[in-house]
Amino acid sequence: MKKIILLLLVLIFNFSFAQTNWKSPKYGYSIEIPKNFIQTTNIVGSNVDFKAENSKSSVVIVVKILPKEIGQYSIWEMLGDLDSYAKEWENGAIEYFDNPKVIKYGKTTINGLQTFWLDYTTSEGIYSKNYSVKKGNRIYTITLSNPNQSNSYYSSIWYRFKNSIKL
Repeated sequence: MKKIILLLLVLIFNFSFAQTNWKSPKYGYSIEIPKNFIQTTNIVGSNVDFKAENSKSSVVIVVKILPKEIGQYSIWEMLGDLDSYAKEWENGAIEYFDNPKVIKYGKTTINGLQTFWLDYTTSEGIYSKNYSVKKGNRIYTITLSNPNQSNSYYSSIWYRFKNSIKL
């Protein structure tokens, strides 16, 4: 009887935290969609390959094919000095966001590939984590956003999401 109860608890636990796997039919990468996020077809932007939402939180993946003459360079050669790039990003983002502010940025890896990350806020009360990773002649830009006041809650969800990406 104890084994049956234990088995039921394990099944309930696994079901309640179940994630949905998704594979891009166009680019072949795969991700684990966070629990309670719904994939949407309401996509704005010609290079957006994936979008999922949960209230005011979202996951957006943009894939850009690089021209042959640029595709040979590393992500770091393309971005240049990271301090300058972060400032340029903030100045350019004004066109799309109200009062974007870069919070922090740095280097990490996604699926073993060198990746640039950038955290920023907007006056709309949104905190976003943006990853740029290059594989071959493609740049994958992954943006994870949530309300500022929920950032502590979402940080572990975003960590799991980042580690589930297979490019």
